[in-house]
Amino acid sequence: MYKGVKKNKLGKKKSHRESMINNLLRSLFDNSYIVTTTPKAKVLKSEASSLIESGKKYKEDLSFRRKLQVILGDSEVVNKYKEYISREKTGVSYIRVGYRKGDNAELSRVYLLGMDKKKKKVVRKKKDEDKEEKKEESRSVDSKVLEQTDTKKIDKTIVVKDTRRATSRSGV
Repeated sequence: MYKGVKKNKLGKKKSHRESMINNLLRSLFDNSYIVTTTPKAKVLKSEASSLIESGKKYKEDLSFRRKLQVILGDSEVVNKYKEYISREKTGVSYIRVGYRKGDNAELSRVYLLGMDKKKKKVVRKKKDEDKEEKKEESRSVDSKVLEQTDTKKIDKTIVVKDTRRATSRSGV
């Protein structure tokens, strides 16, 4: 008997679960992050971290390279993976980002550590000057609109249609 082995089933059969995890791993190493549900994120984190550790252990092993080709598929993704494991800071982490609109499932963002894209600081002096000019123009337009609305009469004879939904069964 081999007791104590528990894997997260994710509500799927073994073949579907394995192919789904492989697809998530492909997307993770291709894009350096992925947004998915929290249970899938936890499984993905453990699978990706074990793949990274085994990659560091068996760098030039032929059988491991073939296993990578099966898991990651495309040779470009395999090259990105090899490039990533050669870095000093490697690892996988996830953070909860919110809830999905359709079914209110909790979403998490799984990302590779050390793959942050640095934001460029851009100095935009011209746009600040343009915004000030637009504010001055909008102030003058607002004062003109106020002057025009004081002289116009409001028509109170318009019929407003009721847009509420019927509350009785006969109206449905």
